[in-house]
Amino acid sequence: MNVEVAVPSILNDTLTYLWPFDTPPLLGQLVEVPLKSSITIGIIWSLDQKVLNFSNELKKVSLYHSLVLPKTFLCFLKKFADYTFTPLGILAKHVLPKAIVSSGMVVPTEYTFKLPKLTDEQCIAKDAIVTKLGEFHVSLLDGVTGSGKTEIYLEAAAKVYEKGKQALILLPEISLTAQFCQRFEERLGKKPLIWHSQVSPKQRNFTWHHVHQGSSCIMLGARSALLLPFSNLGLIVVDEEHDPSYKQDEVMIYNARDMAILRAKDENIHTVLVSATPSLETVYNVKQKKYAHLKVNSRFRNVSLPKISILSMRGLKKAQLNCQWLHPSLFVEIQDRLIKQEQCLLFLNRRGYAPLTICSDCGSKMTCSSCDVALVQHKNQPRLHCHYCDYTQSIPDSCPNCAQSNLTPCGPGVERLSEELTNLFPHARILSVTSDLVNTPKRIQEMVNKILNNEVDIIVATQMLSKGYHFPNITLVGVIDADMGLSGPDLRCAEHTYQQLHQVAGRCGREQKPGAVYLQTYDPEHSVINAVANWDQENFVELELEDREYHNMPPFGRLTSFLVSGRDNTEVVSFCRKLLHVAPRHESVTIMGPVPAPLSRLKNQFRWRFLLKYPKDFSIQLFIKHWFSQVKKPSSLRLIVDIDPLNFH
Repeated sequence: MNVEVAVPSILNDTLTYLWPFDTPPLLGQLVEVPLKSSITIGIIWSLDQKVLNFSNELKKVSLYHSLVLPKTFLCFLKKFADYTFTPLGILAKHVLPKAIVSSGMVVPTEYTFKLPKLTDEQCIAKDAIVTKLGEFHVSLLDGVTGSGKTEIYLEAAAKVYEKGKQALILLPEISLTAQFCQRFEERLGKKPLIWHSQVSPKQRNFTWHHVHQGSSCIMLGARSALLLPFSNLGLIVVDEEHDPSYKQDEVMIYNARDMAILRAKDENIHTVLVSATPSLETVYNVKQKKYAHLKVNSRFRNVSLPKISILSMRGLKKAQLNCQWLHPSLFVEIQDRLIKQEQCLLFLNRRGYAPLTICSDCGSKMTCSSCDVALVQHKNQPRLHCHYCDYTQSIPDSCPNCAQSNLTPCGPGVERLSEELTNLFPHARILSVTSDLVNTPKRIQEMVNKILNNEVDIIVATQMLSKGYHFPNITLVGVIDADMGLSGPDLRCAEHTYQQLHQVAGRCGREQKPGAVYLQTYDPEHSVINAVANWDQENFVELELEDREYHNMPPFGRLTSFLVSGRDNTEVVSFCRKLLHVAPRHESVTIMGPVPAPLSRLKNQFRWRFLLKYPKDFSIQLFIKHWFSQVKKPSSLRLIVDIDPLNFH
């Protein structure tokens, strides 16, 4: 008989192999098969009882293993591939282990629980989660920053472990795992299993086999942990469920939050979405009674929320400023915290020294030769850097256009703000935190320890420090350019800005010392800025939902994006026109485009976009498959389908 095998490759289909063994094959079984000039591990995707006429020409399965992917997991993978248009070979590459090991190498994880006493509010939420274990159910665990949401779902995960099951806790960013692991170890006596891109290959392989074996455990992972072959899953927790980092935009394009719910449905288990600022999609599903709403209204130990003040930067003259990037009131507050030996967090979501370098004589900007973007100036390792294609060059002494030596950095990045603070407060210990500088688990742990041990007075950070962390001695948060994210091509820019500002405000005043937050802005009347300042999430959400409903945008309608790219702009435009010409007509689907993408050239690729708008109950996948069958794409072009896009650049 023949078997259809999914192999790690760029292929979108299975390959047919001859099954030469007496033992019958099983769906989901791992096998070794010849592929080109080597042997690779693959997954039996489907079975064909018929022996085809060309069976003698088929390559044979070389070896089969006793390892079989769980049926529910295989079902999830098929739905995942169909929904997201992920090529089967790419999906197989992310699912398969690097090597097969014997089950005797896997040692069960044992925890000793020292969980803290929960408040009445926390107990009610925890009990609501525990009572729904063993059935498909989705809950939103919604609580203000510092309300102890982590303690609630950790205790629920402990209950899952005690029942002999597996719990998966997803975090949006690797940087959050450092402090979380520390808290986990304090509560459960041992570190959790970890899964993210910087875990060593040996540890990844061990973890893969551990979860496949079905031993009870609690795993902490990035979004890719969702593609592990758990065979005994009892709970999925998606912490910071609103975070855009759950959306992967390269190679495989999927939203881990949405796929977690899809997997939970196939596994018939409870999923808990956790956030202080839930996404509008999740809020809408709560309002539609699809998700349960578990609300925690008070901070742990009844700690007060920090007072938030708006600082207008309008009309301030340089003579009024000690530092051109700090409002005088914020400058005074920093001085006060330094005297009290309390910590300050200054939030600026710009890496590097300056976002733009411009010639003050001819006005030329230093731009990337491969992308239509400005090069970011860095000073710690002096260079101009493109944050899209990773191109770097040294900082020239003179302008390449007019040869004058008047190249001027414009605007502040984290490095520039830190430099000015060092001049203003020469005795303060200042720490810069960006993904360029703190980019390994070791460095992240060192950063966490420095802050917790009060070895730092002022932290200047990007969004990587805006959520999830608990630093008791931070009593002041200052947001530089609070209105920076309120413009752009993203329909969710107001939502994302509100979430980010709300989250970073929650980093201070988390113990008994009162906290204060200052939002510097050139638009102090903006509704988003005022909603943050008043902790008025409910009103903001209602207004935003009203606006989305009026325009039939998510969560009331659905979107899908096509991105066509290639090195020859004429060829890209020509193919886009062909694609539009053969587009099926359907009263439920509005096709917008093609138009140049906001970033019209990246990595020497010209980029054009289509956007499809349609009702929530419309099956867009069948529509797209029919559409694409009408035209042949040149091999020189790339066509990316993004279902439910978050990024529109």
